[in-house]
Amino acid sequence: MSSCRIILAAALLIVPAISNAQSGAAVESLKSRTFHVAVSERLGFLSVTAGLRIMDLGDLANPRELATVVLPQSATAAVIDGGRVYVAQGPGGVFAVDVSNPAEPRVIAQIATAGSAMMVDKSGPILAIADGSVGVTFCDVADPANPRIIGTSQWPGYVRGLRFYEGKLYVCAGSSGVVAVKVNDEGKATVLGQCETAGDARDISFYKRWAFVADGKAGVSVLDVSRADPVLLGTFATADLAHGVAFHKGYVFVADGLKGVACFKFDRSGRLDPAEQLDSQGGYADKVTVYDRKLFVANDFKGLLVFDLRNPGKPRLIE
Repeated sequence: MSSCRIILAAALLIVPAISNAQSGAAVESLKSRTFHVAVSERLGFLSVTAGLRIMDLGDLANPRELATVVLPQSATAAVIDGGRVYVAQGPGGVFAVDVSNPAEPRVIAQIATAGSAMMVDKSGPILAIADGSVGVTFCDVADPANPRIIGTSQWPGYVRGLRFYEGKLYVCAGSSGVVAVKVNDEGKATVLGQCETAGDARDISFYKRWAFVADGKAGVSVLDVSRADPVLLGTFATADLAHGVAFHKGYVFVADGLKGVACFKFDRSGRLDPAEQLDSQGGYADKVTVYDRKLFVANDFKGLLVFDLRNPGKPRLIE
């Protein structure tokens, strides 16, 4: 599992991948947990205890660390926007990091929010921040170095996740389920509909007219989002706690805590049939990301797992 181990070298704000061997001093590793991974081209951006870890994933059997941006709080999630990454930092808000040179990233701005930033997504100039008990905070990042908070929308429930999809923002509002919202460029949010789910909505993924919700202890819920008001089609149990979800080629992959990743075959009636349970290799699956026919699993204290999805019904661990 060489592709999955994470060791961070201690340093100041930016930790390069190369230590100073001439000093003869021991390098103490920063204890790190991995909560989320975002992938673009051959780069992986890992939200870890220390902050943002940047990896060259060109050779998945031998990934290479490029740098770590050490931030004040544990990073919970990140979204890539060209040469920038916006990193959710819990009570630390959101940090904007210039990664145009991934070996020498630079923090260019901090967005202090009133809640606890859990996840971020971006559409046009609007950055939406899942802000815990506060709800959703909207920020204008047309000038990334000078972001402006322009609005907040609050619903009952703790907001851990959100995602823009086909012109709408879907908010995972915990015990309040999923809220569909229309957001204008001034940060004004208009609620279009709300769907209560069976559990604690935490993350969401989409395929055409369907949405898949990581629904906490209830498992994974399937919604019809073809109309403004989402409709619950069914909820399907997982072995542990569903934290994250991704879709690829007819299969739904659910980050399932201590039980690894639950894989379901999806049919267009809205039903999910269990297909595989992927071993967490002793870790704790927090979030999943699909990119370029590969499944990336943020595996908490065990780092990162990567599975080959060329046969999505039989994922293969890349070691």
